[in-house]
Amino acid sequence: MITWMQKHRKYLVVTIWISTIAFVGAGFVGWGTYQYGSMSNNVAKVGDVEISVESFQQAYRNTYEQYNRMLGGSLDEATAKKLGLQKQVLQSLVYQALIENFAKEHGIIVTDEEVQKAIFSIPAFQKNGTFDKATYLAVLQGMRLKPKSFEANLKKELLLKKTLSLLSPAPVALEKEAVGAALFVADKLRYKFFKASDIAVSADDAALKKFWEAHKNSYMTPTRYTLALLWVAPQKGNAEESEIADYYKAHRTDFTDAKGEILPLEKVKERVAEAVALKHAKKKAQLAYIDLKKGRRKPQSVKTVDEGDPLLTPDVWAAVKSAVPGTTLKPKVVEGRYLIVKVEKIDLPKPKAFEEAYNDVKADYLRQERTKKLEETAKASAKNLQDAKSTDWVTRDSLTAVPGLDKEETARFLEELFASDKKRNAVVLGEKAIAYEIVEQQLLDNDKLSKFDTLISKNSAKLKTALLQNGLIKRLEQKYPIEIFLKENQ
Repeated sequence: MITWMQKHRKYLVVTIWISTIAFVGAGFVGWGTYQYGSMSNNVAKVGDVEISVESFQQAYRNTYEQYNRMLGGSLDEATAKKLGLQKQVLQSLVYQALIENFAKEHGIIVTDEEVQKAIFSIPAFQKNGTFDKATYLAVLQGMRLKPKSFEANLKKELLLKKTLSLLSPAPVALEKEAVGAALFVADKLRYKFFKASDIAVSADDAALKKFWEAHKNSYMTPTRYTLALLWVAPQKGNAEESEIADYYKAHRTDFTDAKGEILPLEKVKERVAEAVALKHAKKKAQLAYIDLKKGRRKPQSVKTVDEGDPLLTPDVWAAVKSAVPGTTLKPKVVEGRYLIVKVEKIDLPKPKAFEEAYNDVKADYLRQERTKKLEETAKASAKNLQDAKSTDWVTRDSLTAVPGLDKEETARFLEELFASDKKRNAVVLGEKAIAYEIVEQQLLDNDKLSKFDTLISKNSAKLKTALLQNGLIKRLEQKYPIEIFLKENQ
């Protein structure tokens, strides 16, 4: 998914019309560090419209959340930067500002009544199907938005939609026929597979070093922490029977079986005694924490470990990663003992030396060369296919049309096939490539044109609208001056 998004990001920009409505309730995330020029309250100015830092930050949060959902919650700031998310958001806001200028020039407005109607229609602000002011204010408070700011953003969004709706004419019959032909074009193919495992490649150290030089930021050391460690172990075997019984009575829900049923004291007595001993050791651990923090006590050991090292639990790592050098963390329980950690030093990631990254560099270089030669071999073969197989009619939705490809591979192949204007070509699909030749083509399938008339009409309208809007944007870019004050720190 990330690879696809990187490849198509220039097309994704036009889809990021930041919706105030769509992101009601969206979570807050962090964003990169920026420098602001002399217009410190704004990131850009387009014509008479200023794009504020606040609107940029809000748009980035919303867009980050949108992409994060697309990626199943796996998006992080490094990936967002690789995708150029900040630039996409800024470009989208510039596009919106261009249209605002156009609307202002032509007297297009949104009334307060239209804004109110839009607010009343948002389900997040409703209670039992009706707008509820208390709910409205509570939702905005949860998003850290003031009603005045939210309503201003919503008014701007409605203005954009109203203006763009003027550029949504219905498609004519010839346009629908052209789109239908593109959607339901059918090809008959001759094809042949090639496997990466059959491609021989080699590498010398000079080639590997050159590859490493060009990609060294892909081979980074992990974040490394130098930590002073002090353990405080509880004294076992000194708990009174009455104390064990009292502790069990107060905390018996902590002692359950796999089904969640509370176990009797006699079955968990040893575990309860350990818990009591740990409770007794807590004060001792707190005193040790103070002594270590003030330098009155030395740690038992000092270790340099990579981030995530199993020496520490995830809970301790979370605390360590949020600390700065010199911080002493409060005692935490690790494997039945208290652990006090002082963060002595943090070494941030840096490119690995060539020797340190050698094995990874070699594997990546050979993979790249093998893929390159695989594609070259397949494309050369496509010019004169020998021992090729044939397909029946293949369309964009023929997900089982090519034996030897699974549905995902077929979908990727068909995307490349119908996006290409070449009769003979090749497509690399992971560890294999498929060379093909189009031997016959059918442009119009009247049955499908009739059957999918609604789909064709919608796609024709969307395409026509997109072309008109893109044309408008290009004209507006020439008409209204654009000033960018935002610079991303490297």
